[in-house]
Amino acid sequence: MEKTQHKINKRTAGVLFTLAGAICWAVGGIFGQSVFMYNHTTAGWLVPIRLLCAGALMLALAAARGGHLLDIWKERWSVLDILIFGVFGSAICQYGFYASIQYSNAAVAAVLVYTSPVMILVYTVFRERRRPRPYEFLSVLLVLAGTVIYATHLQFGALAVSPQALFWGLMSALCFSIYTLQPHRLLKRYNLFTVVGWGMTVGGIVLLPFFPFWRIDVTVDPALFGRMAVMIIIGTVMAFCFYQQGILDVGGVVGSILSSVEPVASVLLSFLFLGVRFGWLDIIGFVMILSTIPIVALGSK
Repeated sequence: MEKTQHKINKRTAGVLFTLAGAICWAVGGIFGQSVFMYNHTTAGWLVPIRLLCAGALMLALAAARGGHLLDIWKERWSVLDILIFGVFGSAICQYGFYASIQYSNAAVAAVLVYTSPVMILVYTVFRERRRPRPYEFLSVLLVLAGTVIYATHLQFGALAVSPQALFWGLMSALCFSIYTLQPHRLLKRYNLFTVVGWGMTVGGIVLLPFFPFWRIDVTVDPALFGRMAVMIIIGTVMAFCFYQQGILDVGGVVGSILSSVEPVASVLLSFLFLGVRFGWLDIIGFVMILSTIPIVALGSK
């Protein structure tokens, strides 16, 4: 009985951690959009700084908790895993997300990124050689349908978003799938702060040759430092840690579907703080996405 209750409590905590991570990502996206709007720069300036600063902070936290930071670089498999995680799960995933924001807005980018549950489900079903469970299948259908309604406004001959936003949003979704599934072996062996910290640091370093941020124009004012601090602490460190802890407890498929609350949070925050307006088709799309949360929570139990 105690063992069953422990499993339920762990799963409940995983659901809450995953939702908290998604909301923190939404906050990071909104503040990223505000940097583009008010400080007149690009994703190429923002993302390397964000990853390098957040990575350094995560590694400092890992060291403070007694972590051995260099152990992860001593074995061939862990070096390969952290490089894959850093390049795809951090660098391309984050650049794609903020480039999509740059070409549209935070709400559109968040919706596009959360096509990733479909990719994760397909991979998981093939890997486990099983059929999708009914609640997984229903949840993915709702995410897909909500995304299509939002992206097209039911005008299937045209997109309600720019091609650049669509490309980078879907690229971020693909890499977000890698971010969700790939680091499990690392997280079983090494501290969460160490894995995520090195992943961000590697990602930031990889982007520097392509986007030397010191050569990219940006309007510097006091508000910029506040926006970047919120993005780094809440939108990066807290978001990544909460999400990774959540998927350790509930699994990649469930975690990725639960985290689709981010686009809903992004829409609400965009409306409240950035004055972005949305219509009834947008609302229908977001309600469909949001409805996956109770479905997954009940189905996983």
